[in-house]
Amino acid sequence: MNDYNFWAHLLDTFRASPDWIKALWLLVPPAFVLGLMALTLRFRIDSKRVNRVLDGELVYSVHRDAQNRVHIISHVKQVGDNPALLFLDQGPSEAFEYAESDPPAKR
Repeated sequence: MNDYNFWAHLLDTFRASPDWIKALWLLVPPAFVLGLMALTLRFRIDSKRVNRVLDGELVYSVHRDAQNRVHIISHVKQVGDNPALLFLDQGPSEAFEYAESDPPAKR
């Protein structure tokens, strides 16, 4: 095993393969490199064309305090009595009982 040479084995395999496999061995690596370059250049060109101005409105902010707790602050007036809820932790289990069972029957 000391006289094994990877490159000699690879070239021997290449010479012993059919012609269409040799063509694939020669065409696929340059095609891959050209495709990768085209994707990279397209991304760079498109990223420069993108309008970087944020034309929407700030809806939520996320803040981490000194105790490593995360707070989500809403910047818009909530519609109706049911504001959008964002649960970061489960909190007390009784608050989530409706999610684990069928909805309560109407009285």
